[in-house]
Amino acid sequence: MEGVTVVRRRRRTAARPRQARAPTRERVSWLNRRVDATAILTGYLALALFIPSNLALPALGGVGTPANVFALLGLLWYLATWLGGRILPAPGTRFVRVSMCVLGTAVLMAYIADAMRESSHQEVLGADRGLIGYLVWVSLVVLTSAAMQERGRLDVLMRRVVVFASVVAAIGFYDFFAATNIADSIHIPGLQTSVAQVSVMDRGAFTRPRATTAQPLEFAGMLAILLPFAIQQAFDPVRRHRHVLRRWGPVLLMGGALPLSVSRTSIIGLLLVALVMVPRWKPARRWAAIGVMTASVAVFKVLVPGLIGTITGLFASFLSNSDSSTQARTVKYSAIVPYLKEHPLFGRGFGTFTPDLYFFTDNQYMLTLAEMGVLGLVALLVLFITGIHHGGAVRRLARTESDRELGQAFFASSLVALVSSATFDSLSFPMFAGMFFLVLGAGGSYLGFIRREAVADAAPAVPSQAPSQDRLPQLVESR
Repeated sequence: MEGVTVVRRRRRTAARPRQARAPTRERVSWLNRRVDATAILTGYLALALFIPSNLALPALGGVGTPANVFALLGLLWYLATWLGGRILPAPGTRFVRVSMCVLGTAVLMAYIADAMRESSHQEVLGADRGLIGYLVWVSLVVLTSAAMQERGRLDVLMRRVVVFASVVAAIGFYDFFAATNIADSIHIPGLQTSVAQVSVMDRGAFTRPRATTAQPLEFAGMLAILLPFAIQQAFDPVRRHRHVLRRWGPVLLMGGALPLSVSRTSIIGLLLVALVMVPRWKPARRWAAIGVMTASVAVFKVLVPGLIGTITGLFASFLSNSDSSTQARTVKYSAIVPYLKEHPLFGRGFGTFTPDLYFFTDNQYMLTLAEMGVLGLVALLVLFITGIHHGGAVRRLARTESDRELGQAFFASSLVALVSSATFDSLSFPMFAGMFFLVLGAGGSYLGFIRREAVADAAPAVPSQAPSQDRLPQLVESR
């Protein structure tokens, strides 16, 4: 009878499964919170966007900004955790790092080309600073792609990017209406300006704001590549319960600050964002957006008299080739040709074609040809195409409308970076370059998450089999 009793007890235990207790979440303080890639990149964002980008360590020049130094420390953190086995590169994110290897090959070959020719001491220092700048870009891509283990933390990072950029846009509003540059009053011990003659810049009757950036073009380009994410987050159903100002405030600040820079780059960026994102929307939202954009032109015409006329005059003078800035750029294009013929394949050295020794190119593609040759130009195009590929692939593989709009935002951001780089030497400015490579790595990370989600959804579900009575061990009473 003892064996029969054991069998009955086991049958009753199998018939009544235990109920799992819901895990209780304890609020973790900031001091006890685990350090991850999002925390490190948040520190980078605060240093990059809130400290004027022209302030840097004197020994490192333009690449020695506090944000860049912090990014290099973040790379060391990732290497230490990876070598210690506490973190593994996120699967499905290798493509973006391969594109960085292509750029690294071009940078290294240009550095060797500079060492093999008779370069000046200033050019040697410039080539060294170019290597440091490339390592900073690698740090941002690695931290946003390989070190990002949870999609929720990546969402938090992108939200912080938009919020911090909207603060920079608000500072731009102050600069424009106060006819000043607030960054000129910021002085940090140990840091010196790396840009000569940074002062208030005017165009027509308007002061061109730059906020904490080094130049109004950097201000316009940085906001233009981040505006798509502000729009995407405003429409995100997850944030629908938020107050309307919390959702649409960043869009109003960033979109409204772009025309205030009084530059062709800002208007081209706005048009590209609209042309990429608006046609993908449903008809009701599309017509509402067209109405809002039309009304915003009228608002600017009333609140800032003469601004719309000044901007249209910029494009009219550009088309007629009567603008002084356009004529100066045309002269520079012809002046740079002899340098391209000297070193057509690998260039003169990344970071060596500085305005102190030569002149401003005002075109990232021409500057890349001069510094890294044809190989560098191919590597640069690979980066832009990689960003566009991320956006298209995310939209194609997405299973929700929110993810589709996210992919379209990455597509628009990369396209704006590709086109605006023809209007100024974009990667020479640390804030624009930092935001571009952060977005580039984030696009690769999102693509990896969505691919893994698609594979998990496509995998056949294995039915869970409850333990049957036949599989339970049977004890027989001994006779």
